[in-house]
Amino acid sequence: MKKILALLFLLFFSNLYADVETANFGIEDFFTGEELKMQHNLKNNILSIGNKLNFNGTSMEDVVLLGINVNFSGSSKKDVYIAGDSVSISGKINGNLRVIARSLEMRNLAVGGNVNIMAPEISILDDVKANHAAKIWSRNIQIGGAYDSLYIRTRNIIFSKNIDIKNKVFVQSKEKPAIPLKVLERCDFTYQPPVPRPAQVFFSSKFIKMYSFLGLCFPFVLMIIFTPRILNEIIDIIEKKPVRIFFTGILLLIAVPLILVFLMITLVGAPLGLIFLTFYVSLLYLCRGFTCIALGRLILWKLKREKIRTILGIFVGTGIFVLLTSIPKIGYLIQLLFLIIGFGGVAYGRARMFFKMRKENLI
Repeated sequence: MKKILALLFLLFFSNLYADVETANFGIEDFFTGEELKMQHNLKNNILSIGNKLNFNGTSMEDVVLLGINVNFSGSSKKDVYIAGDSVSISGKINGNLRVIARSLEMRNLAVGGNVNIMAPEISILDDVKANHAAKIWSRNIQIGGAYDSLYIRTRNIIFSKNIDIKNKVFVQSKEKPAIPLKVLERCDFTYQPPVPRPAQVFFSSKFIKMYSFLGLCFPFVLMIIFTPRILNEIIDIIEKKPVRIFFTGILLLIAVPLILVFLMITLVGAPLGLIFLTFYVSLLYLCRGFTCIALGRLILWKLKREKIRTILGIFVGTGIFVLLTSIPKIGYLIQLLFLIIGFGGVAYGRARMFFKMRKENLI
């Protein structure tokens, strides 16, 4: 624990330059600094953290390099683990290689074990050799070299004409890549288009539409159960006075933000302004639903039973609203129109109820 704390302290509070030439340290050697150069024979496990890391020595054990700019050009008898922004790798690694980077370049490299790479941008030259399986996750990759087996998941890939693969190639990419004929004749090639991941399905356009539909319907179903009078009153106002409601909504959408800003810049009114702003934003989201219900009721005008007409109007009007707002060029205009009418209807209805209660001395 003391070593780890000391390492973190040096990492965040030091600005060092180190030149490591010997390896007579403990069982595991920790190096940290702004710029590190590691060369000659290093007998122990190496962990280096810094801005610029340059390893061109020989390690008898595992090597772990964590930095912004990392250059490995030495050799390791065992495994090498690298994480960085810009990474360059060459030399000889007898064990496995694991890399996470933003951009990666590999040249003049021999790897005796397995290779696992994750980087958006990858360039692998023809003088790279991996004796076992190489697995690569990338966005854009240019790849050459010699491999036993190769597994790649990427968006775009370009194979060098000199690439050599002995046993198996698996590629998952946006388009089927062009592979040299000599590779296809020698090994088993499998291509697979991208498979939608759970997150992609979850956030797909169809799911978003369904979420918007249910998110707007649910509050108004609750209003039918708990506050049907308020709901029917607002819908009735929108249906009977649409022009007046429309201009009321425009006026309030301009005036209310100005009032809230004025409140929030005053010392006394700042807490009230923040509270009212929260209610205002929530109301803007919900008020579109009142316009949806009015539209649904208008479409279902032949239904005589008002409650059934309102319930069905919620789903019909909201469904039409969601479909219309998904149209690229007019979607935002539809959103604004429904928002203005719904906001005007809510404000007009609440104001009318307030004055009615005042007239009857209820408040």
